[in-house]
Amino acid sequence: MKNIFIFLSIIILISACERPSNIEINLQNSETFLEQNLLNSEIIEVEPGLQYMILESFQSDAPKPKLSDTITADFHGTLMDGSVFWSSIDIGEPLTIQLSQLIPGCQKLISLMQEGDFWRVFIHPDLAYGEEGRPTIPPNAALIFDIKLHAIMQNPNER
Repeated sequence: MKNIFIFLSIIILISACERPSNIEINLQNSETFLEQNLLNSEIIEVEPGLQYMILESFQSDAPKPKLSDTITADFHGTLMDGSVFWSSIDIGEPLTIQLSQLIPGCQKLISLMQEGDFWRVFIHPDLAYGEEGRPTIPPNAALIFDIKLHAIMQNPNER
């Protein structure tokens, strides 16, 4: 009986000292990536974990999309290692979608863009797919999108 108690105690101790899970490691890697990203003077941080870099902009007084608006944009989504998880460019057709249907990070950043803007955006997992991930996106992965905003179709109820 004493041996069983010692054995169970050792098992409990070993389980308590397990290495961090992939979910925790991915989160640490994502946060380190975003912190290091801020060392680049071209990166603009909107809020912690939400960053962008302007690749092309027309600096006009054009309207910016609201959550209720439908946008047409090209999205090229990659992970930190550069692997592509989804790309409308590869598909050959821009995505047309109501802004409110995108992940929170994209909603916030695209609402700052104007037609014709082309940005690279960096999104913390909490503003993307978090611990759940998606089939092509690991849990707690920071996402990188190249987004070219082609058109904004205002919600007719808000004119």
